[in-house]
Amino acid sequence: MILICTGFFFPSFHEFPNDFACRLAHVVSASFRYRLGVASRALAAIVGGYGVAALSAAALALCLPAAFGMARSEAVMTGTLASFIVFALAVMWVFAARTAWRAWSGLVIAAVVPGSLVLLLTRAGGGGA
Repeated sequence: MILICTGFFFPSFHEFPNDFACRLAHVVSASFRYRLGVASRALAAIVGGYGVAALSAAALALCLPAAFGMARSEAVMTGTLASFIVFALAVMWVFAARTAWRAWSGLVIAAVVPGSLVLLLTRAGGGGA
């Protein structure tokens, strides 16, 4: 009985020495890759989502007074409240994307539009002051 259990739970390494090592290395690397992907997504959700939300809040705060004649304080409040929705959507996008690379690239693409808008409006308007 002991020999059967020993042979079942602990394969003999002299028969296939590389097979067990390859399986163990493959499992470790797959587990590490998975954990790295989750960590990358979490970082993208926190940092990238915050960046996109902050840029959209700034863009709305600069655009709303010019577009709708809104008071600047109301435009800032509206932009800030809208940024909570943008942040939630960015976090959902990060964890819904197929890969972590796609999640990061989607956040960069989403940040380009409000970022360039903020850059244009601050240069044209003298800093928004």
